[in-house]
Amino acid sequence: MEEFSSLQAAKEALRSRMRDGYSWRQEFRFVFRDPEKLLTPAVSEESYIDLYSVPDADLSCIERRILFGPRGGVLIERG
Repeated sequence: MEEFSSLQAAKEALRSRMRDGYSWRQEFRFVFRDPEKLLTPAVSEESYIDLYSVPDADLSCIERRILFGPRGGVLIERG
């Protein structure tokens, strides 16, 4: 699980991981371990980030989902 400072930061992370993740290391601020910079070549238009209100939330209780829209923008959906 990773931490984002805002919804905008999560949107930017998803966009950057798809656009630049195959060649530039992306920052992951993990909750339960040290931060890392990793390549993300598998992020595609079908990828998404699920957000939870607390780190130990039930994984079925998604607060928001960050995903790509049909025209390439990044959307925020309620869980």
